[in-house]
Amino acid sequence: MTFFQSLILGIIQGLTEYLPISSSAHLVLVPYLLNWNFPTEQIFPFDVLVQLGTLVAVILYFWKDLVSIVKSFFLGLINKEPFKDPQARLGWYLILATIPAGLAGLLFKSQVEAAFSAPRLTAYFLFGTAVLLILADLVGKRTRQLEEITWWDALWIGLFQAVSLFPGISRSGATISGGMTHNLDRSSSARFSFLISIPVMLGAGLVSLKDLSAVPNLPGFLPMLVVGFIAAVIVGYLSIHWFLDFIKRQRLWYFAVYCILLASAVLIVASIRATSVQASATPSSEDAPTADLQLASSQTTDFQIINLQYSNSLDWLIPTMTSCANLLQKTALVTHNLPADEMSLKNADLILRWGSPAPLNQTANQLGLEQLVLAANNDSPLNSLSLDAARRIFDGEITTWGNLHSFCPDCLKQPYDSGNDGKSIVLNFYPPEEDIQTLFIQKVMLGQPVAAEIGLLVPDASAMRESISGNANVIGFLPVNSLNSSVREITLNGSDPSTLQIPILAITSAQPQGKIKEWLLCLQKVLNP
Repeated sequence: MTFFQSLILGIIQGLTEYLPISSSAHLVLVPYLLNWNFPTEQIFPFDVLVQLGTLVAVILYFWKDLVSIVKSFFLGLINKEPFKDPQARLGWYLILATIPAGLAGLLFKSQVEAAFSAPRLTAYFLFGTAVLLILADLVGKRTRQLEEITWWDALWIGLFQAVSLFPGISRSGATISGGMTHNLDRSSSARFSFLISIPVMLGAGLVSLKDLSAVPNLPGFLPMLVVGFIAAVIVGYLSIHWFLDFIKRQRLWYFAVYCILLASAVLIVASIRATSVQASATPSSEDAPTADLQLASSQTTDFQIINLQYSNSLDWLIPTMTSCANLLQKTALVTHNLPADEMSLKNADLILRWGSPAPLNQTANQLGLEQLVLAANNDSPLNSLSLDAARRIFDGEITTWGNLHSFCPDCLKQPYDSGNDGKSIVLNFYPPEEDIQTLFIQKVMLGQPVAAEIGLLVPDASAMRESISGNANVIGFLPVNSLNSSVREITLNGSDPSTLQIPILAITSAQPQGKIKEWLLCLQKVLNP
């Protein structure tokens, strides 16, 4: 995620949190429509934490009301008259309205997280928001004000808020509709809606702090969070002020029309992309490689969440994973990027990894082959390497470009710049338990250890690529699909490329069935065009 992307998403969060058009839907759909692919483990923490920005905005806007409610609430407890003062009663009603959403969040956390990876499902939920807004305007008599609210009104609105945990069901839209169907006027419904957002958003933010600690490269991710947070605070405050003035004079159907148009646009785009993925997933000739996973489409219709764990070496496969899930209707992915030694089928439907674990005790289907390559910066002095030279570099025998020039002059670009003689060759490695590191040691180093004590340890292929692209002295090894315009493959003279092709395996506890079966077939066809 870049600073620009976090700024845009922060502005969108601020604009849409308190308008009845679902901020969570926009945080899902805007990246989808713009083809922004973020690390899966960052998406949910970012979405929840940026909502803290709009939480700050609503607290600032209703500060006087909140002080009055809290003061009356505790005075009522001290005087043993908890429900006498209208403001104290309002405090109790806010607590009551929060309970359904809190329980739903605990019970359906994994399903809610999965929905954040399902743009189609989010679009369908947007249609639901539109229906709620239209019904609220048609059914509600709008004859009661906030001072007349009862415990049953509060619980009813709280039930609407519980449904809105899913992206696409607008929290403000659902709760305002809940109030209006109990005959509260628009302004009173909106004010109560905004007030009950505070405990729910605060609770969700505190829970997400725990998830945030598990985000890889957290120090590098925090500046993006700060940018999104500040943007959400400023824009959120302004949107609250605008909406409360707007709703006094206008109906909600304007927002219903917007939800319908946005949802329709998303489904059209999803259909076009699904057609494109389907076309690329169809073998172009009878000579196409034969896949090991021979699966027929089961045409299942029930909604299914695929709980997936994948190793760091396959982060380049995320866009394809997502596209194949979007191709299958009523399907969502919950993905977990984990170190290879921490992956377990006890906590997942399947595991994707590069190469076979030792020992392999479960069913494994081969989806395709991936090439392991050495890589360097475009400005690197390297031209190519012999296998012998590569092994001498990675076991620490050759440490500078001058050493390499003396051992293998043809390995360097000509004419060679002698100014590089004293510069160290910087080695990048992965943690020893990672499958990509194991493959490198087995296939390139032939089982010999590497000089990791003089190298730089990186967590995954993305970090490896970033490190290589930023320093002409760095070399490392990558899946070939992780290369980009700033990183090039270094030819290994004397090696058979086929020996560096390693299978991508889908490991399951039993032969795949249903949507998992169809999803794996899609991946296999894309990997074997």
